[in-house]
Amino acid sequence: MQKQIFVLADLHVGSAYGLLPPDFMDTEGNVHSQNLGQQYLWDRFIDTLNRIQSRPISIIVLNGDLLDGSQKKADKQPLTLHRLQDQREAAVKVLEEVRSRFPKVEWKFVSGTPYHELAEEMSQVSYCLLGAKQDVSRTQHLRVGEAILTFHHELTFSSALLKGNTLERAIVDNLLASTEQGWPQADALIRSHCHYFRYLGRKNKIALVTPCWQLQTDYVTKRSPDANIPDLGAVVLTVDDSLKQDGICPVGFTEYLHKHPAPIVKDMTSAGGENDAVIQSAGLATV
Repeated sequence: MQKQIFVLADLHVGSAYGLLPPDFMDTEGNVHSQNLGQQYLWDRFIDTLNRIQSRPISIIVLNGDLLDGSQKKADKQPLTLHRLQDQREAAVKVLEEVRSRFPKVEWKFVSGTPYHELAEEMSQVSYCLLGAKQDVSRTQHLRVGEAILTFHHELTFSSALLKGNTLERAIVDNLLASTEQGWPQADALIRSHCHYFRYLGRKNKIALVTPCWQLQTDYVTKRSPDANIPDLGAVVLTVDDSLKQDGICPVGFTEYLHKHPAPIVKDMTSAGGENDAVIQSAGLATV
């Protein structure tokens, strides 16, 4: 059996650094225009959907952190939309762009970190989007023929250069759960949360961290502006369970990635001080 699965994660709708539909009107009638960073994200989000649209996608997995949440620790400072109701309604508009291109696919929902969203909030979004209550879980174990894929949002974040180590640990944890507890052994472990794209493969198993749709925030730059630069984009998984009979991993993937906008470089070479012209590799500031 063959299927293609479109995986989206870490949209962080509501964040000043996350996805926001154009000219969104909140519950009080205020219109929120995209800042430059959100416009950059939106254009590449739509570009990604258009590129993937021709593929025979049969399942979409939303793998957590659809919403940015209330940001209690930051006193709501990083938010464009402060009310959860507004975040939910904006998220529906974002996902309607996906649904319009894939109207007949099956959706699966994985809740993200409780700091950002609760399963009930994602359930409300899914109901407004699809018109029926959906199963929203912290983990989704999906079977495609003889292939098993496990989707879970969180993975231990690594700021080290060898980010694949946490994926190796996830593979070993899954093997131990299978041998010691009889839990299903996954052919593919799909994680998100880290905002970087990485993958690690053995001959019969892969582990993968999906890219995100949130730009670099003040939180992730506190150690260094050059570290922890997010990988923007999405992933399509290709499942062919017939490969298992040859001991080969039945899950492959195609990544759709976009570069993060570069910082502004101000020209200070003129005698009068700062030149009015600035060099912007991406043509924009984040916010």
